[in-house]
Amino acid sequence: MSEQRRSFKRIPFDADTQVSQGKKSWPVELIDISLNGILFKQAAGQTVVHGEPINICISLANNSQITMETELIYNQDDHVGCKCLHIDLDSITQLKRLVELNLGSDSFLERELAALLEGHE
Repeated sequence: MSEQRRSFKRIPFDADTQVSQGKKSWPVELIDISLNGILFKQAAGQTVVHGEPINICISLANNSQITMETELIYNQDDHVGCKCLHIDLDSITQLKRLVELNLGSDSFLERELAALLEGHE
């Protein structure tokens, strides 16, 4: 995934993150997150399957969570990139706040939100 093709700024972030697919669930190491996806590192023996939805649950310090349904778009070595397919209102509110705090620019955040909305029309 080249930086030039990305429409959304990725925010390096560390939080307890759980991945589930089908009936399996396992912890992963969160690398970064954006308004439209996530990149994580999985341990040996953990494997996501292409073509099946991947559910992500990120536990935040304020006892809230960001949950999203994603699809696999990148899988190389132990790094997995997923694109967000669905996110609930509470989760997108938490994610927006996280991005807002890390970008430090309201205008940049507004451009990212506009790009996100364009991609879902």
